[in-house]
Amino acid sequence: MPHFGQERVRSWARAKPQTCSGRRAGGATGAAALPGPRRFRKSTGTDAPWCCRDVDGGYRSSGARPPGARRGRRRALAILPWMPSQAPAAGMSAPAVPPRAVVHLVPHTHWDREWYEPFQTFRLRLVDLVDELLARMAADRRMRFTLDGQCATVDDYLEVRPEAESQIRRLVGEGRLAIGPWQILMDEFLVSGETIVRNLELGWRRATELGAAMPVGYLPDMFGHIAQMPQILRRAGIDRAVVWRGVPKAIDRNTFLWRAPDGSSVETEYLVGGYGQGAHLFDVPDRLASKLAGYVRANAPFYGEQSLLAMYGTDHAVPSPRLVDLVEAVNRTRDDIEVRLATLAEYASGAADRDDDRPRREWTGELRSGARANMLMSVTSARIDVKAAAARAERLLERYAEPLTALHGAAWPERPLELAWRRVVDNSAHDSICGCSHDAVHAQVLTRYAEAEQLARGVLKRTLDRIGRRAGAGRWVAVNPSPRAREDLVEIDVAVPRDVAAVHLRSGARIVPTQELGRQEPLVDELRLRGAEIAQWFARRLHGRELLGRQVNGASIERDGVEHPRLVVAVDAVADPPELDVEELVDGITAAAAARPDEPWDVFVVASDRRRVLVRVEAPALGWSTVELATEGQPAVVEHAVAADDHGLDNGLVRVALEPDGTFTLAGGGVTLDGVGRLVDGGDFGDSYNYGPPRSDRLVETPREVRSEILERGPLRGRLAVNRRYDLPRGVEADGSARTRDEVETWVRTEVELRAGEPFIRVALGWDNRSRDHRLRWHVPLPAAVGRSSAEGQFAVVERGLEPEGGHGEVPLPTFPAVALASVAGVTALLDQVTEYEVVDGRELALTVLRSFGLISRNDNPYREDPAGPQVPVEDGQRVGPCRFRFALLPHGGEWSAADVLPAAERYRHPFLVARGAHGEPAAADDGALYGLSIDGHGVVMARSAGAVTGSSSVSWPSTPRPVP
Repeated sequence: MPHFGQERVRSWARAKPQTCSGRRAGGATGAAALPGPRRFRKSTGTDAPWCCRDVDGGYRSSGARPPGARRGRRRALAILPWMPSQAPAAGMSAPAVPPRAVVHLVPHTHWDREWYEPFQTFRLRLVDLVDELLARMAADRRMRFTLDGQCATVDDYLEVRPEAESQIRRLVGEGRLAIGPWQILMDEFLVSGETIVRNLELGWRRATELGAAMPVGYLPDMFGHIAQMPQILRRAGIDRAVVWRGVPKAIDRNTFLWRAPDGSSVETEYLVGGYGQGAHLFDVPDRLASKLAGYVRANAPFYGEQSLLAMYGTDHAVPSPRLVDLVEAVNRTRDDIEVRLATLAEYASGAADRDDDRPRREWTGELRSGARANMLMSVTSARIDVKAAAARAERLLERYAEPLTALHGAAWPERPLELAWRRVVDNSAHDSICGCSHDAVHAQVLTRYAEAEQLARGVLKRTLDRIGRRAGAGRWVAVNPSPRAREDLVEIDVAVPRDVAAVHLRSGARIVPTQELGRQEPLVDELRLRGAEIAQWFARRLHGRELLGRQVNGASIERDGVEHPRLVVAVDAVADPPELDVEELVDGITAAAAARPDEPWDVFVVASDRRRVLVRVEAPALGWSTVELATEGQPAVVEHAVAADDHGLDNGLVRVALEPDGTFTLAGGGVTLDGVGRLVDGGDFGDSYNYGPPRSDRLVETPREVRSEILERGPLRGRLAVNRRYDLPRGVEADGSARTRDEVETWVRTEVELRAGEPFIRVALGWDNRSRDHRLRWHVPLPAAVGRSSAEGQFAVVERGLEPEGGHGEVPLPTFPAVALASVAGVTALLDQVTEYEVVDGRELALTVLRSFGLISRNDNPYREDPAGPQVPVEDGQRVGPCRFRFALLPHGGEWSAADVLPAAERYRHPFLVARGAHGEPAAADDGALYGLSIDGHGVVMARSAGAVTGSSSVSWPSTPRPVP
């Protein structure tokens, strides 16, 4: 296992905002015209023009080309000797080939588990590939291979070929086959930090079971790299990383020191030209020597004159069967070049022995530059429903099912939780979570998340049921998932006679604030039956004690003062009394009815008078408090109560004032934001990877009609709804010239919620998307112009400028991902899920709430020079149908670090749970509360608290210049 430690709780501190220490030059604003033929690249993205060559004897693809693809998505292409991979820096010339230059040749494959075809289709190709690979390695002990740094390739293969496990173990043990350390190659920005850690834990454990894990943080095709990756790797005992995309222009050599915000660092190998830069060196054996010499000359500005890495591999492919013989022939006949076959682990292990007297390069923070490879940044807003499903599953596991079960559950449900996590980790594969795959893949991804969520909810329900039994019957339990004591609102239903004017509830000895939301209609069913039919009615309708979805609690027969006998069956959501002989009850009724078989009976099924009540209750850290009816008491005082009227909402901390155009003014925290909620819809002629507007775009931002209504008036919660009608273009013209003249009526409903005592508002959008090929964004005008933004990501809050670095044939859009919050001076957006945001011209915060597209990759994307994949239609990418999006807005003066942002994000993202008490275990303490586990520290937030799971740990980062003790 990686050495994450063995503590029971893992907590993480959001690191101090980090700006990258290297130079971030502003990139080009358009797609640069690069020399040479068009490239087909989600991956090829190299620093040099490449030339395609399809010659026998080179790397062979395992399977047919994707439809519409130009020789495959990440077809690594030969760098010809006369095409340098990078223009030398000023004052620098490409050196001649040094005596006996060493080319470290790493045979490998890059395996997309699912992409333009579903998983099982790709798996069959994987089986063919590994069958061939193992046969070659068995026949030639000189052969070495790196299996893409992810154990999923091994597991997926062995599920079909279990008899091959012993051979794989032997090859791993001999050091000829490198596997791990990851379970799957994920996208780092679109999953939670905990998912990344679990991915590494699972992969390391599995690789170790099979012989050994490659101790290299191999990250070959992620769409950029998170700031805290160096710390994650170092805590696992890994001190070397290998990366490609995202490396900035300031890094002008193949190695650099990459630091995390906390100061942890890893030696990092930059894959100059991508993970397939040496894939076609052996295409033409007769020209091998000259091509190797050209490769050395072209890459010397990065690697120096002594030692170069050549990744001999590409997507879904095995090496030439002549590889080893060709290598030995070169070594026999050339005295200026030596080729050494190696696994990536072997290459990395000898890195310290390679002399390099050039000045050291360093970088701190995330890697999101497009200077040397396409960033494909718009995957953040592709298939937003997948991002929402990921967030639900991750939060349920990390912050509810695991910590609450560890503290308040019975036996640790290790296997169900492992199954749930495996579904989540499988979905973290970059082509899966990014939403840049076939519609069939998209459906499978949603199914896996649904399974993970179902497992997590099942585990959580068992724990809540146990808590309910400890609380006792007649009570409700409010459960706090946060590691600090706090208050929150929960909804409960209370059985109260109709003549009772107000409901009083207490938690412990304290009367708690309440707000009535509605009353239940007591009459469940009414019918007339003959006496002889009543027995059959019970036989058909009664299931044990359940009748019409409720529990039978009693019955009565009335004869006096009525025309016909009346049977009244009392039901409720709970069984009260807990023990009732239902058979005896029914037998008595049917006997009475049988005495008058032909007489009409009026049958009434009546539920208890119940009211839905909103309650504000305090609960201890990771603990719970009980709520029960109070026989007497004065109404509790509500601090910062909400008042709602036709003009807006106000709780003394935040004020929302509606405007005629459907936007609103938001005031609070010392700032006033005008025109909040302006919706801007524009065309999108891009694809799943890159947004790209039509040549003549038409923005729609003014509604044709506005209606508003008050939904709840307080005092604990106020809610209003604004309905706006827009006439949106139906799509984009086929040639990408403009949006269509044909329009469709689209109503967008915005619900704004304000709670007592909260300094932020909650926003829920809902609409029926009837348009295609467009992007819809929610805008928040800022009180003053800003020059940077901050975003909470994976175990850190990072700072970003407004101008991203570009330069590789892709328009470098300043759209960025954020996990829990996106902040600028004046306002912070608290997020339900990974969300794409942009600070437009430094004056507006824009959140992307929908992006519709119809292709995996468009060959003529206006914002990207090269195809990123095959031009395969994906109808589900249009997101036609009902859409939902939720977030919150916290207005504040100054930067996020000076405001109470992290507690607000915790409160918004992790609401209390509520469970009904039941008969069972001994009741809780007299004060009605049970304490859990508290975590203290400025800027420290919890990632997980688990039970008997090997490798669970406690990790924190400083949010101030001094380390957290």
